[in-house]
Amino acid sequence: MRSNDNNILLNVQASMNKGFEIRENANGRVCISTFGFWKSWKVSLLLIFRYGFYRWGPYVPPITDEAVHPRFHRGKLVIESGWDNWFGYDWFADNKETDDFLKKFYNMNCHGK
Repeated sequence: MRSNDNNILLNVQASMNKGFEIRENANGRVCISTFGFWKSWKVSLLLIFRYGFYRWGPYVPPITDEAVHPRFHRGKLVIESGWDNWFGYDWFADNKETDDFLKKFYNMNCHGK
């Protein structure tokens, strides 16, 4: 590999290994996303073992550029989850209560990490 190829590879890896970001998705709900594989495990494990969520729903493998993962449920809180080429792994709120939860979750577990 030429040195220029290595620089391009490192730049791509650096942009793909960003931390977490929080935003509003197309329907106006809070969404947390990351391209980091291990960061996605961190979020999922925290939701299950620290916050008491359980997983329910279908897994739809990536046929084009997105996959649907089972939802996280706890009482009235429902977090949709998935993966796509644009935002990586993402978790987004299904209702107003979950919006509030995800904002707090992001500030406690994802912000600056």
